[in-house]
Amino acid sequence: MDGFTALFENTDERDMQRVNNSKTGGKMKRRYLILIMFLLLLSGILHGCGAGPGSPGSSGTEDTGVQLDATISGLYNGASVYSVDAFQQVCDAGPPPVYEFFADHNARLTISASLINPSSTSTPGRLYIEKYTVQYRRSNDSIGTPPIETFVGYQSIVIVPPSGSGTTTTTATVLLVDLLRKDQYAADVTSGQYSSGLSYINNYTAIYTFEGQNEFGTHFSFKVQMPFQIGSFDNC
Repeated sequence: MDGFTALFENTDERDMQRVNNSKTGGKMKRRYLILIMFLLLLSGILHGCGAGPGSPGSSGTEDTGVQLDATISGLYNGASVYSVDAFQQVCDAGPPPVYEFFADHNARLTISASLINPSSTSTPGRLYIEKYTVQYRRSNDSIGTPPIETFVGYQSIVIVPPSGSGTTTTTATVLLVDLLRKDQYAADVTSGQYSSGLSYINNYTAIYTFEGQNEFGTHFSFKVQMPFQIGSFDNC
């Protein structure tokens, strides 16, 4: 074999080796890229779960250093009532006629705050609730009932963290079902398109999501829910 032929043969072998290395490197790069994408996706899924201290469905409270536990109960005309009246009754025909008290049905929110790390030397900032959303889920025994439109409210509620291992309690009045949604429910349930029990009564669950931030700009949210009935009730 002359030198010229040997040079070409060696060059061909080197070129083939570079091609194979390029293919192998490309496959390895793709594997690393797929692995990185999978880890990023997994991280996003875990972050979106909203796990952490506080009520079920809370998010970000661990970053504020404060654990929040919340309860909510019906509140109507100063009494703890879970029955939402959507039809105003005439208590006395008069004249003049006397009607039962009829207004927005509210709820009482109670929040207990405690420190995640009571022995910490740093003081967590105050928490400010700025917005809440109420979703109305029909109960299993009231599947054929009218839907109730989601309510979005903007309200400032200040939560002062405790010191040490103590707790602080914050209460606030929020909306359960307003007059607009009462009127819409009454119109829907009497239209014949939906089912209901006696006195147009159906069962729902109000699911509250409260959102806000602490004084350092860290955002948080938490959920709390309560069952209630809506229909025609005599509150005379």
